Amino acid sequence: MTADLQQLLTELTHTPSLICTVGRNEAIGELMLRKPPQNVAFAGDWAAIECENWHLHVNLATVKQVRFIEERGHGGSVSPVAIFEDAQGQSVMRFYFPHASHTHTTYTAEELELFGGFKERYEQPQNLIAT
Repeated sequence: MTADLQQLLTELTHTPSLICTVGRNEAIGELMLRKPPQNVAFAGDWAAIECENWHLHVNLATVKQVRFIEERGHGGSVSPVAIFEDAQGQSVMRFYFPHASHTHTTYTAEELELFGGFKERYEQPQNLIAT
């Protein structure tokens, strides 16, 4: 695990209004980031994120790539999302970017700028994952 991956996770968890999703297929947990976490800690390959009403442990050694995409959803919605993927391209966790305009089909310039800033700084997998 690289320091850049730790920095990305820390920065994402401190960004107001993001939604972190974890799970696969049959069950998905949506963890709302309404306030900054009380703690983000790293021990070996593991990260622990502690918020007021929930906490999450994730093995970052399973993360082989982080992609920033605008994902199409139901009803014509589009969501900017950072996807932490494993070696098989399966999602380990996702961070959906805030959508203050609530139209779910278009984003404000500020919303896209926030997503674009993360994408510009962290898009290249070689900057995040030690091979």
